[in-house]
Amino acid sequence: MITVKEYQSLLKGNLEVINEQIKGVSDSEMLIQPPNGGNCMLWTLGHLTESLITILHFLDGEKPEGLADLSRFQRGSEPILGPEPGLMTASELMAAYEVLHQAVLEKFAPMTDADFDEEVPGFGQPARRGWMLFFMEFHHAYHIGQLELLRNLAGHTEKIL
Repeated sequence: MITVKEYQSLLKGNLEVINEQIKGVSDSEMLIQPPNGGNCMLWTLGHLTESLITILHFLDGEKPEGLADLSRFQRGSEPILGPEPGLMTASELMAAYEVLHQAVLEKFAPMTDADFDEEVPGFGQPARRGWMLFFMEFHHAYHIGQLELLRNLAGHTEKIL
């Protein structure tokens, strides 16, 4: 079973990789569409940010007050096909990511490994907190991997990892 400290390390590593993958990518490059369908880098970044709210939920945390509306990036939302009125920029999304990331780390601070064994409401049925958090880490890794491909589509092909 993954420990609380190991999970915290994964979250910190995620943030580092995300920052590396978006470094030097312009706002217009963030909107480049994959040729065979899928979402652009901006939607993927927003979805990663919005997903931290779900992680916070599994930690019995509340969404921080004053957080930008991230509903545009929820699971199942329409792809971003170009500029839209009121669309957040990558820097605005990363500011929200940082706020949520910090809120998640603060919820982890007092937790013990035994807290991972507690039952929490899962997706449609109760599950162990550790399992739900493990699933969310898988989800994050999946989308963080997409950032590399989307970065390459934007012409940034240097090796990041």
